[in-house]
Amino acid sequence: MNRSDDHLLALALQGDGACFGELAERWQRRIFSFVCRHVGNVEEAQDLTQDTFAKAYQNLDRLTDPARFSSWLYKIALNECRMRFRRGRNITHISLEKEDESEGIDIADATTPERHLADKEKSLLLKEAFQALPEEQRSVILMKEYQNLKFHEISEIMNVPLSTVKSRMYLGLKTLRRLMEKKL
Repeated sequence: MNRSDDHLLALALQGDGACFGELAERWQRRIFSFVCRHVGNVEEAQDLTQDTFAKAYQNLDRLTDPARFSSWLYKIALNECRMRFRRGRNITHISLEKEDESEGIDIADATTPERHLADKEKSLLLKEAFQALPEEQRSVILMKEYQNLKFHEISEIMNVPLSTVKSRMYLGLKTLRRLMEKKL
């Protein structure tokens, strides 16, 4: 039987831990992806994802509006990322883009080795420029572009007005473009 998130959440709110576990399984990949892009380290992201779901389970009774479960979950994940950064952990960053399975050049690919190298260099420059953005702008861009969240959801997660989210997105992209132009 395939139960909806709302149904599972209602049962979890009544104390059914197995239903929360099923919800966590459904949301784990999205939250992990968000956290991984935010902290840039797979092992760290795995720990933070587990911490996110543990904290969500412990505080399930504080979820005032079950219809906003996803926003609530992303907010917990974002707070976990922020707390980890405050603790001064040394984090190695990974690509913003999905990594290719193979590092080699696909023979069927029409790009030349020079083009492939230039693309890798641009990708590295983009990662560096992205990490140079203020954390609030980085978070908005990650949630909007990589998690496909809507502005109003991001506003809820970050607990800031909608106009602030939009301006952070605009300023973040503008700054990113400027940083890239300087490096290229």
